[in-house]
Amino acid sequence: MVTVVVLLAAVGILVLVFYWSGRYGGRSKVTGTSLRRGPRSHTTSRGRPKVGYPTREAAEVHARLLARRDGAPMNVYQCADCAQWHVGHGR
Repeated sequence: MVTVVVLLAAVGILVLVFYWSGRYGGRSKVTGTSLRRGPRSHTTSRGRPKVGYPTREAAEVHARLLARRDGAPMNVYQCADCAQWHVGHGR
């Protein structure tokens, strides 16, 4: 009886690990859009949609907030596809 309970618990843990790794895996996961991103994609490296700002000033305000919060330089660029302004990591 104890062996069956331990076996069921182990199977349950394995199922949870496989579910978690498939749903919340890193950049190498196959199901995410990050692998299919092109240079003109409107998704971030994590598969989330990029935020567009109507003016450069609005994007710069948000870039300064992100840079202060994360401690990483951010840049602002105008998108060739949608003509809005996006915030990205500085290079």
